Amino acid sequence: MKNPTLTVAVVGAGPAGMMAALEARRAGAHVLLLDGNARVGRKLLVTGSGRCNLSNANVRAAAYHCTNTTFVAHALERFGHAELLARLAEMGIPTYATDDGWTYPVSNSAANVVDLFEAHLALAGVECVLNARVDGLRREGSGYRLTTAAGGETIHADRIILAGGGMAYPTLGSRGDLFPLAEALGHTVLPVAPALAPLLTDPRPLRRLQGVRLDAHLTLSENGTPLAQTTGNIIFTEWGINGPGVMDLSHHVSARPNTPMRLEIDFLHRYAPEMRRLFAQYRDRGMPLGGMLEAVLPSKVAAWMVEKNHLPLETRLDELTGEQEETLFQWLTAFHVEVRGTRGFEFSQVSTGGIPLDEVNPESMESLRSANLFFAGEILDVNGPCGGYNLQWAFTSGVIAGTAAGTLQAL
Repeated sequence: MKNPTLTVAVVGAGPAGMMAALEARRAGAHVLLLDGNARVGRKLLVTGSGRCNLSNANVRAAAYHCTNTTFVAHALERFGHAELLARLAEMGIPTYATDDGWTYPVSNSAANVVDLFEAHLALAGVECVLNARVDGLRREGSGYRLTTAAGGETIHADRIILAGGGMAYPTLGSRGDLFPLAEALGHTVLPVAPALAPLLTDPRPLRRLQGVRLDAHLTLSENGTPLAQTTGNIIFTEWGINGPGVMDLSHHVSARPNTPMRLEIDFLHRYAPEMRRLFAQYRDRGMPLGGMLEAVLPSKVAAWMVEKNHLPLETRLDELTGEQEETLFQWLTAFHVEVRGTRGFEFSQVSTGGIPLDEVNPESMESLRSANLFFAGEILDVNGPCGGYNLQWAFTSGVIAGTAAGTLQAL
């Protein structure tokens, strides 16, 4: 049943908030969309390095880091990858997927996607209240009273959707301001930490590799016990390692501050058997060791690895002893570096922690602690790997929260 007298206030105009606002308006409610920025979609603008990695064709609940994958699975069953692509196409945002499933708009432009969301919000009649950072939220009857920092303006709403993100990208407005407000309404707030962040490592062993980018298999260990493994692209920097491969492991690091950790890098990845075959094939033909390694490795890595093994750069395969060859392959497939932490919220794509799922109704994203209060996006304790998983969660939870909040029921 539609009723425009039902007012829904959505706090946070990121991907989750914009989608929630559109869905609540579609359900018939009068919708206010509040954000501390001067424009909606600021956080969406930086996704996918400006290309806007909207989703992933391989999205599944098991890939998410949370305390209840069944909760996430149920949400994805209701509004998953296929449903998102259909909704985006309806909005004039056609998409395509790379071979590994990473899904982008055909325009390859996050700015274009934000423009279209902005246009649809206007067409739908969503009232955008910008430059309005919410700093107060309290019960008022069956609804809520919001206070904004700019001039102390107050707004009454029958229902509230908190979609203001976590603490990643604080320069774009995600500073965790909504967590104390939710806490005051009876919610637990789990410790918030960076996720999908670059790793700080001991820079000395990798100094020669600055600027090198390659795919590798990575294993993160604590006191010799493996915590997690991943395969992905990594980039060596002056302070450590960046790229999706290590970013997918970073929530394990930020959850264990001041804990000694070690990252094992398999440079050969899936090409170790092929490299063994090439060594055997060319061992007696005078092939230079460095040249052979360049069959699968960047030249900078090949030269660095030869030097690390205290071998002259002109060493030939037939000059290697069996022991030297085995030591070389050990370094190539299991090189260890000390992990010293993450680069922090300023450089993380999302944060982990926040509102625990067991305090939220999976059918509606409504609070189980405070009626007519809903959550969407990163404010919930759910985060996924690189590749569109987190935007998918933002849109999924936004649709569910917006639909439920905008549907007229007994208040």
